[in-house]
Amino acid sequence: QFSRARRSPLPPPVVTMFKVLHYASLAYQTSQRLPILARLVELGTSSVATLLRCGSGAFVALGLEKCKRPEKTLKLYEFEGCPFCRKVRETISVLDLDVEVRPCPKETIKAMGQATDVSRFRKEVSDLGGKQSYPFLVDEGAGKRMNESEDIIGYLWQTYGEGATPPLSYRLGRKLDRMPLMMLPTLFRPCLEHGMLRVPSKAPKEPLELWGCEGSPFVRLVREALCVLELPYLLRNVAHGAAAKRAEFREKYGSKLSLPRKAAGAIQMPFLRDPNTGKELLESADIVRYLYATYQDGKMAEESWLDFCGVKKPVGDAAASSHTKTD
Repeated sequence: QFSRARRSPLPPPVVTMFKVLHYASLAYQTSQRLPILARLVELGTSSVATLLRCGSGAFVALGLEKCKRPEKTLKLYEFEGCPFCRKVRETISVLDLDVEVRPCPKETIKAMGQATDVSRFRKEVSDLGGKQSYPFLVDEGAGKRMNESEDIIGYLWQTYGEGATPPLSYRLGRKLDRMPLMMLPTLFRPCLEHGMLRVPSKAPKEPLELWGCEGSPFVRLVREALCVLELPYLLRNVAHGAAAKRAEFREKYGSKLSLPRKAAGAIQMPFLRDPNTGKELLESADIVRYLYATYQDGKMAEESWLDFCGVKKPVGDAAASSHTKTD
């Protein structure tokens, strides 16, 4: 879908869309140089991205207690900046499924459909018989491997959500699953480090563990970092209504919660556990800083959305990441 090989010129409306994303990313990067505004803009744009999907993924479906659960943990090959991957993640969150995410950000914006040894997991998709088109789902317990977001969504509902009732937020979000509406959240998280282009990193020995849900703007910030750093992680979805897993969270990590949250029986997300270092972190900003400081091993390529559509960048334009190192 997003990673297909491209040879012919893109249609003018698509070129215009990528130009808009390019200048939106420049505006975002400028805001991150202003200490007072940086965090407000980061949280604000992530929140707007959630609202533009009607909060889809923030609540679980009703009646899941009667639904089948996977025999083995699902594996999802995807990247955060892809709108087709987003709607699959929303479905997984609504169905209260855990999934091992293997991030497959782009190696470069300039060439589509590549799967070289540079990417940590893209070649794995090809080896498993998948196309270089994302998302790609592996359900080992059922012997299923599939591309195409709509096929994956249909399979997940039929297999793990039959008879369940999707929440209103998810139903509204599904009505927005058409172009150009699907791209609107990307307009507010427009930088390539927001889950689109890989940043060289050190591979962890074990997958990390992230507790959260698709509808949380705070969790999105952490997923973006995990994605571009190509860090595999077990996503423990704890959307509103996931009573059993929220109780499990409070039992395991309740000591880390504030007194008001404990009194209300609430949880806090995102929560990251890194078995490779023993770190356990709650705040999104702290988690993102930790991930880059611990795993980044080089600079992101200096590319922009204009490279995607083959438009020459104006002199002075930069694609420098707000998170990547400059030394």
